[in-house]
Amino acid sequence: MILGKLEGWSLGKHGVITEESKRETKSVGPNMTSCHPSYGRTDLLVDCCPPGFQSPLPFVDFQFPDPQSPLRIRRPVHAVDADYIAKYDKALSIMKSLPHHDPRSFSRQANLHCLFCTGAYDQQNSNAPLSIHRTWFFFPWHRMMIYFHERILGSLIGDETFALPYWAWDIPQGMVIPDMYTNNSSSFYHTMRDVSHLPPQTADLNYVSDTNLSPEDQIDLNLAFMYNQMVSGARKTELFMGCTYKAGKEGYCNGPGTIELAPHNALHTWIGSSLNPGREDMGKFYSVAKDPIFYAHHANIDRLWEVWREAHKQQLDIKDPDWLDSFFYFYDENLRLVRVKVGDVVDTIKLGYSYEQVHRPWLNMRPKPSYPPKLARQMLKTKEKHKLEMLSRTHVSSSELDTHGRALDASLTVKVRNHWRKKEKEEEKVIVVHGIEVKGDAYVKFDVYVNLIDQFKISPKFREFAGTFAHIPGGGAGKRKIDLKLGVSELLEDLEADEDESIWVTLLPTTPSCSNVTIGGVRMQYIK
Repeated sequence: MILGKLEGWSLGKHGVITEESKRETKSVGPNMTSCHPSYGRTDLLVDCCPPGFQSPLPFVDFQFPDPQSPLRIRRPVHAVDADYIAKYDKALSIMKSLPHHDPRSFSRQANLHCLFCTGAYDQQNSNAPLSIHRTWFFFPWHRMMIYFHERILGSLIGDETFALPYWAWDIPQGMVIPDMYTNNSSSFYHTMRDVSHLPPQTADLNYVSDTNLSPEDQIDLNLAFMYNQMVSGARKTELFMGCTYKAGKEGYCNGPGTIELAPHNALHTWIGSSLNPGREDMGKFYSVAKDPIFYAHHANIDRLWEVWREAHKQQLDIKDPDWLDSFFYFYDENLRLVRVKVGDVVDTIKLGYSYEQVHRPWLNMRPKPSYPPKLARQMLKTKEKHKLEMLSRTHVSSSELDTHGRALDASLTVKVRNHWRKKEKEEEKVIVVHGIEVKGDAYVKFDVYVNLIDQFKISPKFREFAGTFAHIPGGGAGKRKIDLKLGVSELLEDLEADEDESIWVTLLPTTPSCSNVTIGGVRMQYIK
């Protein structure tokens, strides 16, 4: 039983470890003594393992902070004052001065992401690798990480009310890298960033490569993109949270949610330095948390999870006990190793923090079709009838796509069966691009459109845009193929195509690295 407590094993009845008790749950947890070097890039083996990991360490189970304690309020970075910046700068400077053997040190804090997000740990009771990204653990694990990071910072300056700021890149006032991160005399400064993206450059939430858009046009594009990622494309739990990931090799999945794909991945890449092979530091999972802006970036990701939960009145919260009982380990501000379950971090108020509210203009950015739907339907029928290509270098199939590992080296348009049964109430129609295999180490991005007519009207500002695949290679997933799921019920209604027997789906590569991508197929399915 002592060993069980030390290693976090699941115990059966009367505290006895049995094969049956191991099978009782499919919840996921790390084997903390299994740490090993992992690949930061395909050509770079990194060792992020903490000192002394080979021996089991005692831990305590997570306890909520005292509800009588002051609530920590996370504010947008662009709204904080000089006193707050000075306080945060002092806390971060102290953290950076701590020796590496101290788990509160900035180097050890940064290594947490390398450990859990590159496959450095195996799962408990299994040799299956543990992976956080592109699964339903993306949101809760990062919430845990910045929760403990925030409390450590506060304790270093004796401030129980200290709260991290969030970089509100989803609203116009926040769509530039905040000034505090560009002050080279502060602890927030970091050299491994793309200098061409420093202020006053407007952030590109759907980043592919640099454009010549005006700030006003980029802002409009960002807001339209946010509508798709937060509203029309995120009407079901899996579409927003990511795929269902259970314990063991057979329980693995590889299917990211809307926000993780972009703006999350897109902004990581946009910030990272173009001088480094993987756009490190923010461009690769092993190095992202070395940049102090990582924590403000993920505080906003965390806030958007709350915004999404509130929009659906918590009705789409995951109830699966295997998710709620999955657990991870973090050191707290008192140097205690804490086992924290996913179910512990669902409610931010119980965790002792909340977010200062900001206006969300993207809620009103529902896009319109680039062509009137009736005219578009006639044009599509004409092109199909005469067997014309819909786009330059486009391959058209008269039936549902079965590519058998076809490379996405050019735009690909396929006819997909849409209306084979009546959609039940509360169901969402979903385009599934399945069996995506990515080779190489470069950032990969392609966009998905429905009933696209004009290749010059390819933008999230038009209703034909269904979503994006923005991919940072790595994350401990190995060579497992990825499934991209895009909710399109509202899109099809707006295109007046929800009752059509079939629709045209276009995969449009936007990065040269798409030549290293193969697609297994495209189909339509329903999600309740």
